[in-house]
Amino acid sequence: MPTRTEHIHEAERLERQAEIADNAHARAALRRMAQASRGAAALVGMFEASDEDCSLARL
Repeated sequence: MPTRTEHIHEAERLERQAEIADNAHARAALRRMAQASRGAAALVGMFEASDEDCSLARL
């Protein structure tokens, strides 16, 4: 499973591609994909934080 950082990097890459896309449809699609990657990054961040909380609770 990709890490939070990997999802963020993917979102940034997609946003850069959207900036140079040759038509509005492609720009919109790339921006939606970037938003999805940022959403995935947020979810992975929550999972990572939850894992850390569980690990600390076991101590």
